[in-house]
Amino acid sequence: MKMLTRPEELILLAALRMGEGAYCVPIFEEVQRMTGREWTLGSIYPPLYRLEERGLLASALGEPTAARGGKRKRFYQVTEMGREALRETRAMSASAWEGVADVL
Repeated sequence: MKMLTRPEELILLAALRMGEGAYCVPIFEEVQRMTGREWTLGSIYPPLYRLEERGLLASALGEPTAARGGKRKRFYQVTEMGREALRETRAMSASAWEGVADVL
């Protein structure tokens, strides 16, 4: 499995936490909450597209709503491959940090 970038990892984690209600704006807000940093909404889209292209996220359009002027939301769900990528990333990170934490 190809390594995840940090933004990809954070977006997958945010989508996983949100479950079925994961769409771009709440994912964006959750990433900001998790990192304590300001992101631009536009910075979320490229990693979302990459994750979906790689099969780590799946998406589906919801029903149109009057509140959105008839527009539909695109909902995201972490696939099993995405979960595996997160497990591998977590294991690799733990291994990389081994023996270094005391030095810091």
